[in-house]
Amino acid sequence: MAASACSSSHGIAPCKEACPAGIDVPRYIRYIKQGKFGEALAVIRERIPFPAICGYACVHPCEAKCARNQLDQPVAIRLLKRIAEEEGGKEVREVRRPSTSTGKKVAIVGSGPCGLTAAYYLAKKGHKVTVYEAQPEPGGMMRYGIPAYRLPREVLDREIAEIKEAGVEIRTGEKIENLSELRTLGYDAILLACGSWQGAKLGIEGEDLPKVREGLSFLREVNSGGRPQIGKKVGVIGGGNTAIDAARTALRLGAKEVTILYRRTREEMPASLEEIEGALEEGVKIEFLVAPVKIKQQESILEVTCTRMKLEGKDKDGRPRPVPVPGSEFTLTFDDVIVAIGQVPDIPPGWGLEITEGRLSVKEGGEIPGLEGLFAAGDVVTGPASIIEAIAQGREVARAVDRFLGGDGNIEEKLLPSETEESSEPELRRGLERVYVPSLPLGQRMTSFATVELGYDKNAAMKEAKRCLACDIRTYRVEVDGQACKECGYCIEVCKLGVFAPADYFNDRGYKPMVAAKTEKCIGCLDCFFICPDFAINIQKVDGGTV
Repeated sequence: MAASACSSSHGIAPCKEACPAGIDVPRYIRYIKQGKFGEALAVIRERIPFPAICGYACVHPCEAKCARNQLDQPVAIRLLKRIAEEEGGKEVREVRRPSTSTGKKVAIVGSGPCGLTAAYYLAKKGHKVTVYEAQPEPGGMMRYGIPAYRLPREVLDREIAEIKEAGVEIRTGEKIENLSELRTLGYDAILLACGSWQGAKLGIEGEDLPKVREGLSFLREVNSGGRPQIGKKVGVIGGGNTAIDAARTALRLGAKEVTILYRRTREEMPASLEEIEGALEEGVKIEFLVAPVKIKQQESILEVTCTRMKLEGKDKDGRPRPVPVPGSEFTLTFDDVIVAIGQVPDIPPGWGLEITEGRLSVKEGGEIPGLEGLFAAGDVVTGPASIIEAIAQGREVARAVDRFLGGDGNIEEKLLPSETEESSEPELRRGLERVYVPSLPLGQRMTSFATVELGYDKNAAMKEAKRCLACDIRTYRVEVDGQACKECGYCIEVCKLGVFAPADYFNDRGYKPMVAAKTEKCIGCLDCFFICPDFAINIQKVDGGTV
């Protein structure tokens, strides 16, 4: 047998590896399985200051990499985070302030997830932190971009209050037009975390008509308490979460028919799967492989000329490239059209900063080249991203700012001792379906912005937690007989965890065999073993014995 390897006794689970903030997912799920919600919450808070917000609105890349996908459905990692905060927060909700002050002052522009995360960790390092927010209330895109039916405002307010408890001052309704304003106030470092608030343009005729709305502006108006007039028939252009949120919001404002126009297929939609399914359940229609080319107003009606699209090759980001189908033009009519195809930063001219491809350029760590003490992070640097990605950016830039101010850059927290007993390896069982998540009845959704996803109770959460395969403590050895393998590739097709890869050599039979390149991800499901026509694969437990 050849190409043998095994995982360490405590490897990095795929879910933890996929989390931008590095949350120790298997560890907090083990605590939930035991009914220890306070301990689970402490594990989560070791890496992020917003466990509840992420429990409601995270895009959960961890679930896409969950090893349970190999058997049935991923563990409901996001929802388990939510119940950990809901139940664990009842036990302890204390935010410790630093005992000493460094005497250094930091100004942060923007109170979204990136800015508030950086503020939280910098305050806990002893720096005096002031956050400036142009909007009337803090939260950034979490408040003004995400509808309340997905992220309840009391949850957002509660966790922002904890940021303040750490010693952060948040000043709202103050837009910084010129950075010299801050420098004259004696700040030792300035962090720009102002997000991306300007909607991207379609670049077609008619997009500036009065009844063509920009998606984020539309959501911001609604999330600020406004109730804009909207027609019965609404078209939404785009495929991300903003487009889905705009479509579902339009229904709640009284629209009777909402259609999303997306230029790729459902497989390429960047919106979260559960958000797409929620929109379809509520009656939103989606036209795939369709792109608008012109918008014209006829009296009170908008005529949208569209073309059919097909996917050919890849674009610069590696995504399937949509190209128009010649002669496929057709027209749709709407009362209102909402454009939600992305956002770019809205940088005040008075900042005097160079923008490259719609973003600020920074050095590693987030410092802006040539401007000592000026940092940038979050969407203004990366482009529109998720909450958890913004939190990860906030952590990284907090380290850099602290080092600049003379600190060690260490923001790691240990809120809970390491597990004292070796956790037993769970039984690998197929057919354990994901525990049902109750939702607000469909009829009640359309009349309010009440929370749609009702979440787990304690018993349901503990049951769901038992589905976790504890990949961080599972240890297997995968062996491929290089001489027997005939390069069919079936093992790669059935393995969703990326264990196998083609070898860089040919065997004696002239084939380039498979090798087990990433066996630390193996969960011992045996799919590759049973599908291998050459009997070339063997899987063993590290402690002995074939699975």
